[in-house]
Amino acid sequence: MKAPDLRRQERVLVPQDCHIRATTNGEGPRLEGSISVIGLGGMFVRTKAPLPPGSVLHVVLTCPTFSLESDCTVIHVKSTGMGVELTGITPENEQKLKALLLDLKS
Repeated sequence: MKAPDLRRQERVLVPQDCHIRATTNGEGPRLEGSISVIGLGGMFVRTKAPLPPGSVLHVVLTCPTFSLESDCTVIHVKSTGMGVELTGITPENEQKLKALLLDLKS
């Protein structure tokens, strides 16, 4: 039996032809990866060097059409990457993220 999905926010699979990069900005743990799933509450970052759960980082997301930043906390880790929760997104960056999600859905 499959466990129920307890996420509070809808998420969108990022198409393979859309490359959204995730890097850290500033002090703290270093990260480089690509986003495979994203939503208003968080994302899955594919990376060869996932950080342990509870790690806090400032992430910069970039793709050809936009860039945004947010503080994040690592929630879970898999061999292919890590799930992070967006914990410090500004209203301006939240609007950018909403526009990106609408674009990815269409």
